[in-house]
Amino acid sequence: MKLGFIGLGEMGLPMAENLVKNGYALTVFDLAPEPLQRLKSIGATIASGPDEVAARSDFLMVIVRTTEQVRQVLFGAGGVVTAADLPEAVAVMSTISPMDAVEMAAQAGEKGIGFMDAPVSGAQQRAESGELTVMVGGPEELYGRFLPVFEVLGCHVFHIGDVGAGQYAKLINNMLLLVNMCAAHEAVSLTRAAGMDPKVVLDLIRVSTGQSWVVDNWETVAGWKQDYRPGETLDIIYKDIDITLKLGEKKKVPLHLSALAKQLVRY
Repeated sequence: MKLGFIGLGEMGLPMAENLVKNGYALTVFDLAPEPLQRLKSIGATIASGPDEVAARSDFLMVIVRTTEQVRQVLFGAGGVVTAADLPEAVAVMSTISPMDAVEMAAQAGEKGIGFMDAPVSGAQQRAESGELTVMVGGPEELYGRFLPVFEVLGCHVFHIGDVGAGQYAKLINNMLLLVNMCAAHEAVSLTRAAGMDPKVVLDLIRVSTGQSWVVDNWETVAGWKQDYRPGETLDIIYKDIDITLKLGEKKKVPLHLSALAKQLVRY
């Protein structure tokens, strides 16, 4: 099976590396030259654009940052659907709106391309170790055909439902992540105000009922805020919660804590 991969940032690069290391013929594209050369050095083929990746692939994965970037990669000038030879299927592994995923699936289907949304969770460390959680929305038959590829990238792979379901699951997960982050920041602030060592208290919490992924990875999570830069992890979480809040409005589900957590963690 020939694979294509577009988007070689902090998540995409280690994911692509794992595919090459597991013996897949991989064609890659990114606007940044450094990850392309790194992948070339271990056996991947560099393409000149998304259309060339598509022409060389049976199954193509996309993990860029924004919905607009996904649209450009798939449907823009030189995009996937303009290739002379089209892939059998595409998986959008970026986090986008479920409604946008459904719309993109319809557009891809007009060209005869199968479509899945397959966002991931686990941060860079699990991307490197191949232990991501992969949440797949799409036809069950398509999911089954490409499941071995997903299993290289993640040790927890879930078929959630139809196209868009993977995005719903990822957004719900990130909603809980942000709320947990807010609570953990408050807990650490109170710990310091009480004159206690946060490291000791966090070690206690890790073996108590307040335990969470945020607590277990506190140094990393705290760094997201302390070293905040546009376009990096915390900024992407803010982008995701904006999508989630819009979904809450559309579905008439109040998301009070999520809206508050966004403001509290940002400011």
